[in-house]
Amino acid sequence: MITIKHPDNLKFWINIFGLWYLFPIMIIILSYIPPIDLEFVYQETLSSHPDYDFSPFMKFGGFANSHNICQTMVTLILVILATLAPCTGFYWRRETLKILDANRNSLSSQSILQFRALVHGLGLQIMMPLFCYVPVGFFYVFNKYSNTQILISQYTLCFMITMPALFDPVLQIYFIVPYRRAVKKMIMCKEKRVEDSENSQRHNTITLWQRRKSSQPNHGGGGGGGGAHNTTT
Repeated sequence: MITIKHPDNLKFWINIFGLWYLFPIMIIILSYIPPIDLEFVYQETLSSHPDYDFSPFMKFGGFANSHNICQTMVTLILVILATLAPCTGFYWRRETLKILDANRNSLSSQSILQFRALVHGLGLQIMMPLFCYVPVGFFYVFNKYSNTQILISQYTLCFMITMPALFDPVLQIYFIVPYRRAVKKMIMCKEKRVEDSENSQRHNTITLWQRRKSSQPNHGGGGGGGGAHNTTT
């Protein structure tokens, strides 16, 4: 998209796009600036949940103060990235479709359909974090600053963050035509192999039955011949 929209100053826009990689570096650095006090974390957790037995987990990680300015900045960066990145991708999707429609006359109808399917599939993949990660971030921020906990957030965390890994391959196979054809070909080949195996087994069974039938002696014909010989005699 950058190559098409900005061919003149391409290097500049590639460098601008590369600034996205600064955010993960900032998150890692800010996460380890606050002091880590495992004993304080253990005592605080024990006071919040006195009915639980934490003796097997005396040493477990975690930052002592999640309200530290560095942790607040990490939370803010994560929420912004999870929201801004899909919105930016959706904007690029719309611009890509505009460029595709503008060059409709120079492409075949089959190519246009394939490109549009590819763009729509990528658009859905880009929007997946908005529907999966943003609710998780909302639950975290709400629990953090309201000092209350939404019980459903405990059960939806693992489910929500694994949804992109579940649906991304399905979207790629469905919207990317070569992938879809390859998967369809694999399925058809397996079905054909099973059918050929069944036909071969059926043919071998029929052949074996015919051989057994032809190898049996004809007792009726032999008896008739003997009777004719006795009558002549």
